[in-house]
Order: sequence, then structure tokens, then C-alpha cells
Amino acid sequence: MNYLEQLTRLWQSIPDQLPIRIKERGYVVSENHGNKDILITGMNPSFREGAVCQSDTYSFETILLDAKGDSYWSPIKNMLFSDSIDLRNKAAYWDLFCFRETEQSFLNKEILSRDGGISFIAEQLNITQHVIEEIITPKVIVVANKESAAYWGKLSDLGYIWMGYDLKYIGNVFCGELYRIEGLLDSKERISPEITDSKLKGAFVLFTSYLKSLSKEKRPTVDFLNTLLSYYCIEGKLQEYLNK
Repeated sequence: MNYLEQLTRLWQSIPDQLPIRIKERGYVVSENHGNKDILITGMNPSFREGAVCQSDTYSFETILLDAKGDSYWSPIKNMLFSDSIDLRNKAAYWDLFCFRETEQSFLNKEILSRDGGISFIAEQLNITQHVIEEIITPKVIVVANKESAAYWGKLSDLGYIWMGYDLKYIGNVFCGELYRIEGLLDSKERISPEITDSKLKGAFVLFTSYLKSLSKEKRPTVDFLNTLLSYYCIEGKLQEYLNK
């Protein structure tokens, strides 16, 4: 799929009722060209001071190799690399949405509450789901933003379907809640009804919080992610690990 073409078309048709700065700032996405074992997701890219107003892409691989510290990316680097384990070449990054905004309340207050906002968000999420299903197809997904959990289907019992994954609860772990994807929910409200059979069956989904806000002992570790990858295809072994 050519997700850049789809995003460009979407940005050209942003509803007039939405804040003009969404169109003016453009979109920003991570470059993804192939399968990766681990996917880390955030909510949306921030718009930092001095940023240029234009649509753009960036290389997650380059960020991981950059030695410079950054308050957002450093915890992610630490989660993928240690002296004994290096998962950097197995990892991808993708924000659920690609509008550029720093304020976390912007999505609910300035987009979803306005005419055309829900469809604008749903179209972005449709592109996101196709990127995850068709390009990345991860075995382990780290959802590093509490508010974004609903978009995966975690709150389907409350009526929030969105991407609509059928999630099986595995257990609480030191860094969040662990689930496993069993397929797609049987719901007409899924934003990608054209996807009838998920390629993510069996993938682990770790719901955690914004990494920067977590104390170091509550952040996912490279050892833990490597353990999940090891148990990905071994039926019945994960529970033994959690019970130790």
C-alpha cells in the first residue's frame, strides 16, 4: 500500500470545521517498508518549537542509532537495546494518528467534538490499521499511551470499537497489562470492515503508559520484550513465566 499517497489525499480534504493548523502543519509519519517483530505505537507526533509546517517522514532506524539524548525517544531506545540484547533492527514505530500537535487534549476537544472530526480520525486509523496489517505485521505491540488503548478495541465492552481487535487478557505485568490478539471483533462498527481476517492473530499487545511519565522500574525492558518474542509461538509457556 502507498500510505503517503493516501495521507496526502486525506490532508487535501480536511473538513473546514476542523482547526486550520491541522492542514497547515501537515502530517508526519515513520517510514515503514517491511515486516518487523516489534511495533511501538504512540498517539500522534508532537509539534515542537521551531518545527517547520510541512508534511514529512522520518527514519525510526536512524533515530535508534542516534547517540543524542531525547526525552521522548531515549526511553524507547533503552527498551530495545542493552549490553546483551539488541532488538533495534527488529522494531518499528508508528503513531495511530499523524496530525502534529503537542497538547494531549487536542484530539478530544478540537477534533472529535467537531463536525467531520470523527470521520477524519477514522480515515487516519484505517490507514494505520492497513500499515500494521500489511506492512509491519508485528509479533509484539507496545501501546505506549494510555488514551490510545480504546482505538485497539480494549474498551469494546463500553462501545469503543475503532480498529476492533479481539483481545484476550493474559495478565498484569510490572509495566502494564498484557493481552493477545485472537482476531477481529464481529462488529459492523470496525473502521476497516474490508479487513476480514487479521494477520496479527497470536500477537502480544502490551498496554502501558507514556514512557516518559513512568519510573524506570515500571518501563518495559528489552529483556521482557525479548521474552515475549521467545514465547510468541510456544503455546502455554507464557503463563508459566508470569507465575514465577
